[in-house]
Amino acid sequence: MLFFVATHAAAVPSGLRRFVSVDGSVPGAVRTWDHHITGERVNLDAMPDFDPLHGIEAVGTTAADTDSIVSAVAAARGGKAALPPGVLEVFRAASHLCDHLVPLEGIDEPTSIAARGFDRWVRAELARRCPEGTAAEESRAFGDLVDILLGTLARGEGLPSPSRDDGDPSVARALLDAGRIRLQGGVAIVDLRGARPVPPELTYALHPAPVAVTVSAHEDGGVRYTVGVNPLVPHPEDLRAALVALAAREHAHGPPAVAPTPVPGSENWGGRATVFGSPWNYGSRLAPEEVAEIVGRSVLG
Repeated sequence: MLFFVATHAAAVPSGLRRFVSVDGSVPGAVRTWDHHITGERVNLDAMPDFDPLHGIEAVGTTAADTDSIVSAVAAARGGKAALPPGVLEVFRAASHLCDHLVPLEGIDEPTSIAARGFDRWVRAELARRCPEGTAAEESRAFGDLVDILLGTLARGEGLPSPSRDDGDPSVARALLDAGRIRLQGGVAIVDLRGARPVPPELTYALHPAPVAVTVSAHEDGGVRYTVGVNPLVPHPEDLRAALVALAAREHAHGPPAVAPTPVPGSENWGGRATVFGSPWNYGSRLAPEEVAEIVGRSVLG
């Protein structure tokens, strides 16, 4: 089975007739399990217990991370209930760390430790396999990691974990020292353009803002934004008013945005209640200060 990343129809591997999409809505999928649309905390909760995927040639997603990778593994295994005992719990806890940056409540310590190590392994492998951050690298890395995990489970081996903790707080501190983390009202602007990637939980620890706007370079030019709540301080539970406002503002700049609403196919902003981002397929036309102002006005008052 083929595994790939695509955010628009032209990026779907040629010749595919029937594929499914997980943790994102890939155009052309015959079935989609996307918790950004249906509202579950992690994407595994949106997946079926059993689905043998008869006639399905591939599994796609819109971004490679822990949540999408374990969802693809579950799909390829024939449903999340087909995962080996204990693995589903670790996968769910690791996905929660990936998406929400804090541990999943109500799990035992061994599961929590295994989940943290597994999520760190995925992050480290994606960083190692995607040095240029291109779409082609990301798609290959996604497929490689899913295949590695399918082999690991088939052989009855333990889930991988890094040999050391690669979360170096000094890297995030350097951003603060360089003036790349600044506050605008109640919103933090974290500028990663031209900087080394930093795990978001490290930057959240360096500011008191309840919401952060993280700025990075889009590979096709312009900027890419991620807007998320700071899980380390009291924060709003729902940022969707800001998402709607930003999508309308982006659409006002014209094409490539095709609709003013943050829904699949609009070529616009999208995401879920606690984290969302700017368009996948082109750089946003909005300035960081403009994004921060809209976010603050929409959800912080």
